[in-house]
Amino acid sequence: MRRGGASIQDELLIKKIKTGNQQALRLLIERYKHHVFKVTMSVLHDEKAAEDAAQETFIKMVDALPSYQHQGFKTWLGRIAFHKAIDSRRKQQRMKEDVSGPYHEYHHGQVDSAEEQVLLQERKQRIRDQIEQLPEKLQFAVRCYYLEGMSYAEIANQLDLAEKTIEVRLYRARKWMKAHWKEDDF
Repeated sequence: MRRGGASIQDELLIKKIKTGNQQALRLLIERYKHHVFKVTMSVLHDEKAAEDAAQETFIKMVDALPSYQHQGFKTWLGRIAFHKAIDSRRKQQRMKEDVSGPYHEYHHGQVDSAEEQVLLQERKQRIRDQIEQLPEKLQFAVRCYYLEGMSYAEIANQLDLAEKTIEVRLYRARKWMKAHWKEDDF
């Protein structure tokens, strides 16, 4: 199997980075900073948050390089960036939920009672728990599509897969859910 020049250059830089070469690390970051930003921006839609997630991606990259298995660096790095962006988005949502928690909602008439708010939170947690029961390959597609509101194309782009693959994964996930979940679970 023949690899392109960029792949060979990446492998040489990675080898140098593993020996502590900081210049090689700077070159690798420079080469992929636009790609990483594009990935994080596509999830977060906020320049500042995307920049923060991109920085976290490169920190994670350095930590994870020893486990990198030469399976396509750009794709591997893109997945790290995507996961960092999703983590950042979740953190933002949790902060919004904390700020607009039961006390805030009660005083603004959005929720009838604190009891209803607790029940709503419990239901959301049960759904999250149920999603974690799905086969791992399907969990990610389900979270992105149903919880994050991403399109098939966006998910496919982030995972560097064909859109049809995402469609099949979501079909299999729905089939699995029908077979394993009961409506009264929620």
